Amino acid sequence: MRHLLPVFIALTALTALTTLSALGGAAPARSAEVKLNMVFVPASEKGDEDDYVNLIKIIESQTGFTIKAIKVTDYNAAVEAMRAGRAHIGWYGGKSYILAAEHADAEAFAAGIRKGDTDATYFNYFVVRKDSPLRTLADVRGKTLALNHIGSTSGDLIPQVELSKVKLVTSNRDHFKNVFYAGSHDACLLAVLNKHADVCGMSSRNFDSRLADKTFSLEQVRIIHRSDPVPPPPLAYSKKLPQAVRDKIKAATLAAHKFGKIGGYGGEMERYVEVTDADYDLLRAVDKLLKKMKKEAKK
Repeated sequence: MRHLLPVFIALTALTALTTLSALGGAAPARSAEVKLNMVFVPASEKGDEDDYVNLIKIIESQTGFTIKAIKVTDYNAAVEAMRAGRAHIGWYGGKSYILAAEHADAEAFAAGIRKGDTDATYFNYFVVRKDSPLRTLADVRGKTLALNHIGSTSGDLIPQVELSKVKLVTSNRDHFKNVFYAGSHDACLLAVLNKHADVCGMSSRNFDSRLADKTFSLEQVRIIHRSDPVPPPPLAYSKKLPQAVRDKIKAATLAAHKFGKIGGYGGEMERYVEVTDADYDLLRAVDKLLKKMKKEAKK
């Protein structure tokens, strides 16, 4: 995948034809010299580090590197961990990635395609209770809105973009009764189910995962709005790593599906495909436009 199609892309799924020879032949002996930390922010209450266990094991077996997963509580901490050299690989949301690229020398290299999906993109959903009178995005004016983390792509940035299309601004107190950040996509959804919020803006991947594990049923909720496709949350490594190390990590990740079951953002993955920093230029443009709109709204 080299290009994202506007608006909000349709990522073309590229099959990684990486062979064992590209990984340096047979699985190498573990090297005590290359020890890496991988940082991530939980998008779910279910413990997303479990989604990466097999992927990390496969990368370790194919590269000889040792990789330790480190969970942090928010996106700023994930960016800071790589900036400070405490993390060498990161799982970022789209918006947090562009911050990591700017401030922490991060470089996106892969994104997962879920089983049954045709590409790596996903969506932002606005979800209400089944018995809610809200039918369209414009109907949320004057209501209580729950989001994920500040800095989340599908739980902050994209919801704000979608709301701007119906001339609503989250920072405008005249537009909402209340806007709060629940701390995760799951918590955002539960806020609606428990009647602490009228509507929640969340990731379609988390919605699907919680539906699959029966946290809720479709008899309880309705989706009143779906965004255009959103650039996928990428795996990124630090550009401070030697190029040879980065190349091995990327090759092992793109070929990981050949060696066992793999997971990532949103659960089980079919495979990982290559992404580049340029694939996130659209989000940079959107973020810049949103900041401009907020500034003008305050005048």
